Amino acid sequence: MRFRTKLIAVALAAAVCLTCTACSGRNGSPNIPPHLISAPDETPLRPVDEREKYALKGTGGLRACVDELYSVVVYDKKQPTFGENNPAEPVYKAARAVLDRYVPNAWHTSDDGEYNKVHALHDYLVCNVDYDFELYDKYTDGATELGDDPAFYIDGALVGGKAVCDGLSRAFEFLCALEGIDVLRVTGSLSSVPHAWNKVKVNGVWYNVDVTADAAHYTVGGGKYEKQLSHGYFLLSDKTISEFKPQTHVFAEQPYSADVDHDYYADKTFTVGGTEYSAVVRSAGELVELFKAVKKVKNDIGKLEVKLEYPDKVQVNSVDMYATDIAAAYAEIGGGDFGYSSGNAPYFRYPNGVYLFLFYK
Repeated sequence: MRFRTKLIAVALAAAVCLTCTACSGRNGSPNIPPHLISAPDETPLRPVDEREKYALKGTGGLRACVDELYSVVVYDKKQPTFGENNPAEPVYKAARAVLDRYVPNAWHTSDDGEYNKVHALHDYLVCNVDYDFELYDKYTDGATELGDDPAFYIDGALVGGKAVCDGLSRAFEFLCALEGIDVLRVTGSLSSVPHAWNKVKVNGVWYNVDVTADAAHYTVGGGKYEKQLSHGYFLLSDKTISEFKPQTHVFAEQPYSADVDHDYYADKTFTVGGTEYSAVVRSAGELVELFKAVKKVKNDIGKLEVKLEYPDKVQVNSVDMYATDIAAAYAEIGGGDFGYSSGNAPYFRYPNGVYLFLFYK
């Protein structure tokens, strides 16, 4: 069993508001994103159960026990067993409960099983784990004695439901490892702030996944944070994730080269007022028509996540090439809760022309 040095990393949150078709309509994210199963298997199958067993020592308190559990599953790729009163066992059971609820047995043998697993676990963590803004504030205020806070670890994300980027990236790595998916945690920085995300291997290809960056946070009513699910940082190449500005990811090291982007939006559609639309918008006229449709149904549509892909636009990962077109589209709404002005951008911009547009609370 081997241990790795932990990184005390906190991702930019409110200051870096990043973000697709969100978890649901209005009023926040539900427990189950729409693409996930509605009923779990009666007898769930887990790849971890087929591995060599390893009896955890279970000594040294909660933090040491959770570290041991994490190392055995992620690095040693073994099945952990627990002695009496091991404080890490509830953490393991919580992880198993997530998989039993959201990863159907059929995915273990299907051609798209790896993709479905990674997609479901990404969305689960974004929708169900809150970013620990209080801890982030302590970090920005210069506090140094924060290393044992559960928000940095899998128990914060999986049991406490609150984490920062370190805990979210560890939880994603842990859940994927239980399912036998090749995954690792990547460290570096996001807009010069220490950060952690993941690389995951899907159908033989390595990609970047940033769970933290795909939870778009915005304030409502004097400081209350709302959260929306995005897939803007879901299965990206090294080039895309490191060149997108202004939220630049910098790798501390770049293991397992990720050379291509997965186009999440290519075959996605959504419905507004009974009309089906593609999640890829290819002209300013299409964007305006979409916003007009939103205006007609008004409060039924809180937000939309789309990919703008106009043939005449270039450098979409370094310059906001769509700003003028977006302003014209918002002008069609009028009276929305998130109105457009020169000093206010009611949307989140992601790599490759991905946007989350906010309309009504």
